[in-house]
Amino acid sequence: MSMLNLLLQVLISAVSVFLAAKVVPGVRVRSFGSALIFAIVLGLLDKLLFKLLVILGLPLVVVSFGLFIFVINAFLFWLADKLVDGVEVDGFGSALLGSIVTSLFGVAAHWLLG
Repeated sequence: MSMLNLLLQVLISAVSVFLAAKVVPGVRVRSFGSALIFAIVLGLLDKLLFKLLVILGLPLVVVSFGLFIFVINAFLFWLADKLVDGVEVDGFGSALLGSIVTSLFGVAAHWLLG
């Protein structure tokens, strides 16, 4: 992955977080800079922990037909909130909705940009 692609991916993620804060009650972002830092931390947590959490939760992932992946993403979203000042998530429900909306915005932006 080139540096330009990585930068574009982080910017898309930051915009997605910023937009999610506008539509999800209980998710607040103080500034775009906070959203940018949150996006970087969330991306790092995703790269470091996602596969491990999926393996640990594999029985729940299988039994739920993959829906437990949403819970894992919400946990990572919540954890990023705890690590970044300037982003506030009120609870697990807000983290779940925030992670879903952020993912949908991100996928839409990637699709539109090719």
